[in-house]
Amino acid sequence: MPPFDGPHDRILKQAMEWFVSLQSENCSDEDRTRFSAWLAQSEKHRAAYAEAEQVWASMDSLRKIPVPGLDEARRARPQPSALPTLLLSVLLTAALTAGWWYEFRVETTRYATAMGERRSVTLADGSRIDLNTSTRIAVHWSRWSRKVELESGEALFSVTHDAHHPFVVESGDLSIRDVGTRFDVRKWPEQVTIAVLEGEVELKDARHAKTQRLTAGERNSYRESTGLGYRQRADAEQIEAWTHGRLVFKHTPLAEVAAELERYHPVRFVIADPALGRETLSGAFDADDLAPFLNAVEKILPVRAERSSGDTIVLERSTRR
Repeated sequence: MPPFDGPHDRILKQAMEWFVSLQSENCSDEDRTRFSAWLAQSEKHRAAYAEAEQVWASMDSLRKIPVPGLDEARRARPQPSALPTLLLSVLLTAALTAGWWYEFRVETTRYATAMGERRSVTLADGSRIDLNTSTRIAVHWSRWSRKVELESGEALFSVTHDAHHPFVVESGDLSIRDVGTRFDVRKWPEQVTIAVLEGEVELKDARHAKTQRLTAGERNSYRESTGLGYRQRADAEQIEAWTHGRLVFKHTPLAEVAAELERYHPVRFVIADPALGRETLSGAFDADDLAPFLNAVEKILPVRAERSSGDTIVLERSTRR
């Protein structure tokens, strides 16, 4: 993040300038009155000044990190002409260094689900992440940013928006930045799909240097080889059905249905006839119970499901009329 370029950063810089000014022997009663007025203007000013004090107080804990001018500031004698400038320079540098330190010292928290398992995680800011079957995420939390890495699977993000602390989901070279929203991200073997249910997200493709915004009711996909695709309409009912333990298919080819069921159950489907795999299926099914689905698909499509050796299920064309 560029130093002190956002609203929060500008207020923090003002707070640091006031902090330095108050340390000066030349600080007048009028200066202190103006400072009190500035401090009383808003809660953001008071929080920023407390942060400036904290940065200065934490300098001893940053002693192992090289901060230009820190030693000189500690040894400095009160010299009205030089001390305020030196203090401000060191304080601003320390703030940036502290930001780096806090950013990279934070421990990563990992969450995962097993096959067929679903889990809900509430983060410190109230944001919630619903994890679908066979999903792994890594949450990187710091005082400067909120970042989640989707390593595999699918997750639905309900984000508490904070303009000063962006919420970013990363998957490979794709980053998804919250703009106040609720969105679903799924990592396939060869692509990542994103669907926005509420609000808006910003997609950034680092590999192909392209950005795009998605709003509620839109979805898109990303491939490493080709980058971002074209925006399409998103079916909210179908996308979030898994959070209720349901799978919704709408004119979905049987081959895709079988692949989806393999995510939830330790089975492998073999479709004997490629043409059969192109037959489409519509309906809502219990994600946790395979037997009702097999019974239903035999009634809806010209299909017979036969369990072969182990956990293999062969789907072959039925001869019934």
